[in-house]
Amino acid sequence: MFKNCTECNRIIFSEINANCYQCCKLRSIPLSGNKVVDDFIRRYTLVNGEVSIEFVPFDKFKDVKYIGEGGFSRVYSATWKEGPIANWNDEKQKYVRHGKITVALKELNKSKNISPKELNELKIYFNITLNWKSDNFNYTNINTYYGITQNPITQNFMIVMKYFESGDLAHCLFNKFFNLSWCNKLNVLKDIASGLRDLHSTNIIHKDFHSGNIFITGNFCMNAFIADFGISKSALDDDDEIYGIIPYVAPEIFLSHKYTKASDIYSFGMIMWEVMTGRKPFWDRNHDAELIVEICINGARPPIVTDAPKGYIELMKECWHPNPNERPTATELKGKLWNILDEEHDLFSTPTKITKTPDIGPVTANNPRAIYTSRALSAMIKSIEFTKCLKIQDYFTKELEFDIDIDNNHSNCHRSGRLRKLTPKKRCQIGRIVKHNHFTTAGEMKAQLEEKNPELEVSERTIRRELKNLGFVSVRPRKVALLTEKAKEKRLSWAVIT
Repeated sequence: MFKNCTECNRIIFSEINANCYQCCKLRSIPLSGNKVVDDFIRRYTLVNGEVSIEFVPFDKFKDVKYIGEGGFSRVYSATWKEGPIANWNDEKQKYVRHGKITVALKELNKSKNISPKELNELKIYFNITLNWKSDNFNYTNINTYYGITQNPITQNFMIVMKYFESGDLAHCLFNKFFNLSWCNKLNVLKDIASGLRDLHSTNIIHKDFHSGNIFITGNFCMNAFIADFGISKSALDDDDEIYGIIPYVAPEIFLSHKYTKASDIYSFGMIMWEVMTGRKPFWDRNHDAELIVEICINGARPPIVTDAPKGYIELMKECWHPNPNERPTATELKGKLWNILDEEHDLFSTPTKITKTPDIGPVTANNPRAIYTSRALSAMIKSIEFTKCLKIQDYFTKELEFDIDIDNNHSNCHRSGRLRKLTPKKRCQIGRIVKHNHFTTAGEMKAQLEEKNPELEVSERTIRRELKNLGFVSVRPRKVALLTEKAKEKRLSWAVIT
């Protein structure tokens, strides 16, 4: 007997059911009552006849225990009493579930009034799974996400995902470093590269790639899975905010370049160093503006140790190369790690040793100002704009050997009446004018500054003195052509023509 579904009007072939197969499935899945979440669930619930993401009422969990927190969330473990969906029972017209499992609940900070952007992590996972299922893969080194729930006390939403008893890579290295063979370590890195390849093949950039976002399973035979895509984005998106942990952020990002897949590869290089030494990169340094300047301008990287298989250190250096175009792709990275792992397997009787030395092994305490939780960094980067310029002045002086016309009496300029009219805000404007206009004269700068601040009267001489105090290079006109040519070669752009 033919009839129409009472909900979607599809034609159905059933004398018993009033609704079609799809609508029966949809009606059996609970919703949250929040429009943003429910619209998301409806959009991504049924794909190829399967439930991809669901809302799980909080009373379906028990034994909820706090584990820890990151920059944007708090994480709990919990027992999901019924577990995720296994399949659909046609006869009973309901879903059959896997049964009790342990899961992780990631509570998103201040998410009571959740926005679609905060569901980015689930959206990315959904798109990745679609990609590898369409390619007939049934395995990926990406964490498994089941859906979303809501904390009844805080009203914050929580992402439901797979729980890893071994924890993240950072804790695994701290607890087991000297018990892990190089074969173990290389296998973990190969898995990470594989997961990164899956991300990049979907045109997704992680943006916050570090050892705290990589989870480990197993003891003897270990596997790794990438997680935490909360601030990941499409390579086509335009978002100027910078988040992360300073040692893992690629130098070009600090220099106002956009995130690319190569930025993730740089982070992978830092993870390789961490796997090699058992320590977090720059563990003994303050994670501040000075470190950023050293990374960007002086090319600072963690110290190299020789306790590694053949080819490992060379690959690590390729990953953290200052030029993003010189870094390998995730696919190339995985292939090279396979080769290193194969050679290490061939050395079964004489494997690469992991020796306890002052440079190798976990440390019990990092520098108290070394911050290994993700945070917004844009404000800090803007605040060090002039510090970078000071370093660039040194570069011009040492490498290009220009005549630097520095006024020996520049220290007196802070006491001049005219200079006092230049507040810190106005001085920042001077710096931005130079940065955005590349090479400019003091006269042009005076005009731009007074255009933005009609009340300000300042001489060209005062501007030149102030620029010297801020660290900008001042060159005589006869050097301008050479400076322009050299700066283009070195991709430098800060100079003032006197």
